[in-house]
Amino acid sequence: MRFATTPMCDGELLAAFEPTTRPTDVFVATAAKCGQTWLLALLHHLRTGGRDPSFGGIGALGVTPWLEIPRNMATGQPYDRVERLAALERLPDPRVFKLHVTFDEVPRPVGSPAKIMTITRDPRDLPYSMYSHMLGMLPHVRGPSTADVGFDAYFETWLEMGYFFKVVRSFWRRREDPDVLWLRYEDLKADLAREARRCVDFLGWTVDEESLARACALADLRHMQANESALLLGAAFKPEARFVREGAVGRNRARLSPVQEARIVEKARAELEPDCFSFVMSQGV
Repeated sequence: MRFATTPMCDGELLAAFEPTTRPTDVFVATAAKCGQTWLLALLHHLRTGGRDPSFGGIGALGVTPWLEIPRNMATGQPYDRVERLAALERLPDPRVFKLHVTFDEVPRPVGSPAKIMTITRDPRDLPYSMYSHMLGMLPHVRGPSTADVGFDAYFETWLEMGYFFKVVRSFWRRREDPDVLWLRYEDLKADLAREARRCVDFLGWTVDEESLARACALADLRHMQANESALLLGAAFKPEARFVREGAVGRNRARLSPVQEARIVEKARAELEPDCFSFVMSQGV
């Protein structure tokens, strides 16, 4: 099967979905903790002109569904594929989908004008962010994790899996395709309005400046932190956990030991082409 079938990916669902892809669909495929939820929130507010601050009352995963996930993240129960496909079919255009898959696993038929977006983040900011994310999830949803025995153990798991580098490699060779847009977390932090305009121009959406400003205000990380309950409605997190934590560039990197940071840099050099390495290591090496 072309599509991955793992505990976090229903490959059969992706295969069944692919023929139903619409020309206006937008697939946002990333490795975890690279700013995907932030980007999805921004895209939702851009397509609604900043007039839906509560995400339709159904949360981010309601308005920008996680396409390949095999189970409901709030209950941990498996989806019925027929019902899931029917629910996705009822979504209005333009549909925006969250995915944690490589480029080749995006369920877009050959020749489709559907758009693909990704966002990356300096990998040295990722392991501690993902560690905190895992600790905040309800155990019955995420299952056992090395995060339960401390960051050092979780770091080893994250580095060994190397999923970030796999996703980045798959997009690097397609980065100049006209239907692909690659964003960086650090660029959104530097100028959210500029990156929002890049998204609008890439997607061909009609968004006036007033609507764009409203969307950016709603997607401001401080606003998202203060209104996290609307963002995460029905999600799988402990009541005391924070999903939108700090959002800072470099703060999670500072939580690494010098040896851990050096090992990430070493792996990035080994796994990525030199230009790609320089692009994603945005904090300098």
